[in-house]
Amino acid sequence: MIEEQGPADAGLIVQDVVYAGLEAMRAAVPLDLCAYLHATEDQGPQLFLGAPDLASIDPSEAFSLFTALRDALHDPHEGDETMLLGGYLAIALSTDGPLSRGLHVVGRRETPFEPEERAVIARLAASLGRLIHSVERPAATAQPEHTKAGAPIRVAVEMLSDRARAEVSAPFGDEIRTGTGEAPTAPRAVALAVIDAVDASLKLRDTAEGDIGGERAVLVLLTDSAERPALGATLIDQTASDALRATASAALDAALRLSSR
Repeated sequence: MIEEQGPADAGLIVQDVVYAGLEAMRAAVPLDLCAYLHATEDQGPQLFLGAPDLASIDPSEAFSLFTALRDALHDPHEGDETMLLGGYLAIALSTDGPLSRGLHVVGRRETPFEPEERAVIARLAASLGRLIHSVERPAATAQPEHTKAGAPIRVAVEMLSDRARAEVSAPFGDEIRTGTGEAPTAPRAVALAVIDAVDASLKLRDTAEGDIGGERAVLVLLTDSAERPALGATLIDQTASDALRATASAALDAALRLSSR
């Protein structure tokens, strides 16, 4: 009997295909950077990183790398150019489907790619892109609500003597969930409160702020029980309260991505 594939199943298959593809690229060609960005109309760019290990780089480097990859997603790439991206000599290949856009980016710190290596990477990236976009088609008409990040309803932070205590109310499907968190800094407390509200099994790896095109933004990195990472990013305004709401939004974005896998 053939069972109909639901949207949640399709999302899991896309994830599995992406990670398998990154492993295949690393097995075929020595790489210091191996990444795939996936963007749909409903969701912003989602980063899948095969190398480097996020645990091995600091938050500022992670932020710079994510920003550079996101900027590269906007332009078409055919794998025939070498660009300096986040400190890597990188090549990129874009793919498009009816529901999403994808970008494979691979690079090395010092050694340029040989023509034969470029050819292998181009074939793998093109084939994987077609497969990813094809698998995604059954989800065209029914994206599950819990995979769509929304804005936090309420963010409250209380500063104690040496710690911050946060309470965040956030949408999750058809309900509003409230969570609390404590940490040495307010942004970490807010991110932990989002985790408490959405999925307590998730882990907070780090939070960071930086500039993107002259705008301030916050980046939150979470991992699930299988140590798979997800990045959430949100632009912020100039006030402290807006910065904390942006932190909550970024954490919610990453948490919902992981909870839907």
